[in-house]
Amino acid sequence: MKTPLSNFIPINRKLFKHEFWAEKRQYSKFEAWLDLITSARFDNTEGRVLIGSNIVRWNRGELPASIRFLMERWGWTKNKVESFLKLLKSEQMITTRTAPNTTQTIITICNYESYNTINKTASQQTGHQPDTDPTTAGQQPDETNKANKQKIDKQRTIYRAFAHLVLFTDEYDKLIDAGYTVNHINKILDEVENYKNNKKYTSLYLTAKKWLERENLNQTNAAAGAGKIVQITNAFQQALQYR
Repeated sequence: MKTPLSNFIPINRKLFKHEFWAEKRQYSKFEAWLDLITSARFDNTEGRVLIGSNIVRWNRGELPASIRFLMERWGWTKNKVESFLKLLKSEQMITTRTAPNTTQTIITICNYESYNTINKTASQQTGHQPDTDPTTAGQQPDETNKANKQKIDKQRTIYRAFAHLVLFTDEYDKLIDAGYTVNHINKILDEVENYKNNKKYTSLYLTAKKWLERENLNQTNAAAGAGKIVQITNAFQQALQYR
């Protein structure tokens, strides 16, 4: 008997965080296509990220991804990435658009729901009701909705992303709570993005935090040094007055 799962291999999304998948390598076309599907936004809530002075938005089944980002992620050349995206578009597997007032590309997975949604349960297909207690069955939708709501509540939204690095809004809030200003944080993020060796970093939050702390320390030391110079100057002037 065929069920809605007959054409699916159930795979937990945590699989794509496994070290085997994260291994540095050159992706095959299949791996690249699977990567696009799994990287697209799953929740119905809107994704948002600040790029420069503009907010980039994308929805379920979409993902922001530059050619450079995909080159680094897949281990491909620019021509290979562009040719692959062109192939996917010609096969009506994706569409692309540019976010307003930016150069950021948004990729939309065509027929995204067919990869993620099972429309009918096995009992609905066969016309039979499951052998469960009516009270329990009546509670299941509420429990499922509650679980889904909790999952959405826990969904982390992106504040800033570039190359392979991402800063989530909850991490940004931690930096604000630590006493750093919005301008100071954005300045440091710009510096990290423009740093040619930023590939060695794995956490944008920890990197930004470290850079902010280092800059504050340098400013404190500079202020302390300036204060000592003023003290020495004042002492010297006082000594001259009593000569």
